[in-house]
Amino acid sequence: MITMLKKFIFIYIFLKFKSKKNLVYSDLNFRKIDFTNYKNVKSYIFKKNFYKIKNRNIHTFDFLNFSNRLGGKIGINLSKESIFGWYSLNKNKLYFPWSDDLSSRRLINLLYNYEYINSSSNDFDKKKMDMIIFEHIQRVIFDFKNKKESELSSFDLVAFLLSSLIINKINNKNIIFIKFIIETQIDNLGMHKSYNILEHAKFINNIYEIKNIFLYFKIKQSNIFDKLILKMTSMLNQYFHDDGTLPLFNGSNNTYTEVIKNFINKDTYLKKREFSNINNGIAFYTDNQKKIFFDVVQPNKDKISSNLNAGTLSFEISGFGEKIFTNCGASESYGKNPEYLRYSAAHSTIILQNTNISEIKEANPHKKFPQSVVFRKESNSDQEIFEGSHNGYLIKFNKIIKRKLIIHKNKNKLIGEDSIISYKKLNSRLIYHIRFHMAEGASFNFTNNKKNVIIKTKLNNIWLFKSQNELIVEDSILVDNNITKPTKQIVIKGVITDKKIIKKWSLEKK
Repeated sequence: MITMLKKFIFIYIFLKFKSKKNLVYSDLNFRKIDFTNYKNVKSYIFKKNFYKIKNRNIHTFDFLNFSNRLGGKIGINLSKESIFGWYSLNKNKLYFPWSDDLSSRRLINLLYNYEYINSSSNDFDKKKMDMIIFEHIQRVIFDFKNKKESELSSFDLVAFLLSSLIINKINNKNIIFIKFIIETQIDNLGMHKSYNILEHAKFINNIYEIKNIFLYFKIKQSNIFDKLILKMTSMLNQYFHDDGTLPLFNGSNNTYTEVIKNFINKDTYLKKREFSNINNGIAFYTDNQKKIFFDVVQPNKDKISSNLNAGTLSFEISGFGEKIFTNCGASESYGKNPEYLRYSAAHSTIILQNTNISEIKEANPHKKFPQSVVFRKESNSDQEIFEGSHNGYLIKFNKIIKRKLIIHKNKNKLIGEDSIISYKKLNSRLIYHIRFHMAEGASFNFTNNKKNVIIKTKLNNIWLFKSQNELIVEDSILVDNNITKPTKQIVIKGVITDKKIIKKWSLEKK
């Protein structure tokens, strides 16, 4: 009885405040691309009290988008019961599920689905929903003002802007600060600093939402992001493989690729750009027959780098409508990427002593990582040459790793030179592995000397992989669209006995 009385008192106070401020939550849906993983939501939403499960995916309230799509009384009741149950359980907690940008993501989903949720609500339920939204608004504004600049996500920016405009507390200083945060999370080429192509697309979507919010609320600065949107979208336009998929670096997956492509195709200004001055990020080469992506990202301790993989100097290649070599991918199941998919061995790169190039720390930036990742590019009429190096193994093994990719422009051929350089005299023997994860559906055969592997792709294209060493083929996996598929990987394996070794290999279409 006392608890019920407290609820009524709180609702009364809230409504009194709301009436004075004239808070309006309807007609506030600015979503351009829907990044809801409906398959994941379906896996838990029909379980009893699913909101009690501790995983990020549930606590973003993405399930509201599923309920909205489900429609009808079932979807509405499911939404309200879950929101009210969640609120009763978590309203007094300080950390999870109020940590990171979860409050912001929840608020956005609550506002974007507000009219649907309340379409058949009685006055009591509607007032309770308004109260929950108002608490989120207060929490979002408080967190925004107390977070470090590097901790603010684009979802925080959208939620803060909406919150401030709803309660009519926005000023030019806030808008300048939002612009500053957005620009600090983009590199000089227009790439999101997560160097995850999917996160890059989500970031663009959130900037579009901010622009649309400005227009809706008649903010004069609605055009301040136009050049940045153009720059980032033209960048995104480069990052598709020959089969139309995204390259699998730093947690990217292809769950939303078709939606992203449709979004890009609606824009008429997306001409190809030249990217000659890249010195950090995912370098790429493209011609009419092949595409190559090369990881030369410089890790750091910023929150934005928390999902970087330990795949420095890994590469992917596609040609003639399909991938040939890939990284192992990522899972979005329950919003958590299995950590082993971030390991160096899950990438087509060079590994010493089965040790990660960067020390993986779950949900946090790397604790230890290469302090120097260097990239250089040369180009002439016949070749494009990528050269990358890192010192991620310097402290532990006194080694520098270098990779040169020689791309033939007029042939379907790629030559690789992988170097392991010792900075001190060798005191122990170190095992190295150079891994080349084959794409899904590829089959293989060795030649007689076992130094060559004939690769037959899913589309029956034939590629020849050559090496100076005898090759081995091991089991591998590809994780994409939340599906794990068995694949194979070609491995160059050996022991370092010299101060410097160079292993040459090539891939050529036959």
